[in-house]
Amino acid sequence: MDLLNLVDKLENLATTSGKVPGTRKVLIDQEKVLDLVDQMRLGIPKDIQEAEEVMARREAIINQSLLDARRIKSSAEDEGRTKVNESEIVAVAQGQADEMLAEAKQRADALVQDAQKKAHQTMQEAQTFADNRIEEANRYSQETLYNLEQHLSIVLNSVRRGLDSLEGQPPISQEVQTA
Repeated sequence: MDLLNLVDKLENLATTSGKVPGTRKVLIDQEKVLDLVDQMRLGIPKDIQEAEEVMARREAIINQSLLDARRIKSSAEDEGRTKVNESEIVAVAQGQADEMLAEAKQRADALVQDAQKKAHQTMQEAQTFADNRIEEANRYSQETLYNLEQHLSIVLNSVRRGLDSLEGQPPISQEVQTA
């Protein structure tokens, strides 16, 4: 479940809970709040999983680039052999084959370097993204828990004052109770 959706549920719980008369305080169902906090904790690993998927895509790009480079090199070698075999002037054909092979090697090397640069950049971006998401999730969780602690403290103080008030009243006599 998306963390933002969980935040919306927590906000909805705070705004729809019963209000304490004469105050701006609300009574919040502790089970519901703790359930939402647990769901938030479970939602954080999904963000990490998304970062891992980005890393896997990076690996796929590198592997595909290496395969393309090998294919180009193999194609150039095959083409070079074909030209040598078909040509009447072996020396010219050999020169062209060597030239094509060198060009293919340069292109393959360039593709590999480009793939490695892209992979490195993707890996850095994925790591930065994952770090940011984790930091945001931790910051949000901490803020939510602080707010929850504050709200629960207010509710507990209100309950304590009510109990203190009731303890100070004289007991109801038996005549009043039977009437």
